[in-house]
Amino acid sequence: MSSMKKKRIVLTEQSGFTLLEAIFTIFIITVVISLLPLMYYWLFAIDRSLSPEEDFEWNIFLIQLRDELAAADSFRNGSERIYLLKNRVSIKYERHSWNIRRQVGDMGHEVVLQNVRRFEVKEEAPMLAIHVEFLNGTKEEARFLMPAGEEGSTSIVNEDPSSPSH
Repeated sequence: MSSMKKKRIVLTEQSGFTLLEAIFTIFIITVVISLLPLMYYWLFAIDRSLSPEEDFEWNIFLIQLRDELAAADSFRNGSERIYLLKNRVSIKYERHSWNIRRQVGDMGHEVVLQNVRRFEVKEEAPMLAIHVEFLNGTKEEARFLMPAGEEGSTSIVNEDPSSPSH
């Protein structure tokens, strides 16, 4: 009989989860799991804001294009390209594959922007608007004031891809 008493004592002294503790644990796990997508979004936003490579490349592209537009004798734009004439030398910015490239005198090419999904050039008088969408979904836009059409200064010609070449 003493062995029976010992078994009963052992069984009554066991401690475990109560129903309240189990509900509280499930609640905590649910809250943590429901916050995971929000934490992922925050981390992705921080990672995107800390990637200076694209910003650096975009700013260098804008500075170079701005300087060449200011010094150009004439230019014309199409939907995905810009042609400049500077000291009788042609300079062309155009999309090629996933890049924007610059050609001087129709010789060789220099990649000025990489990983570009969409490159669009529009004339929105008196501005020249450039819209770029990168492969990661980042969208950038820049506007350049077009020079006034004074006699002997920069002339602007729009290139419409549907019309015959000038």
